[in-house]
Amino acid sequence: NEWTFQHDNDPKHRAAIVNNWLNRNGIERLEWPSFSPDLKPIEHLWDEIERRMKKEQPKNEKELKESLTRVWKEVEKKVLKKLVDSVPNRLNEVIRMKGGPTRY
Repeated sequence: NEWTFQHDNDPKHRAAIVNNWLNRNGIERLEWPSFSPDLKPIEHLWDEIERRMKKEQPKNEKELKESLTRVWKEVEKKVLKKLVDSVPNRLNEVIRMKGGPTRY
């Protein structure tokens, strides 16, 4: 299977309907501890994917999968690099804020 779901213990990701769908479709899960979103740049990538998907109008599950696959592949490497490169700044900001909220 080419899909892996990064599971961060968010309640909506643990819902029975989600787990049942993942099981039925043979989607592997990458368990991920629940931490501050400040330290999870993937959340910003999901925001980007969501913004791009709002322009799509899939009519069924097949079209949805095709749209998601296309949108995912169209994310520019510079977007991913920017997110990865932001990690040291994120860490410093969390330390500076003593674990409190940050601009991330």
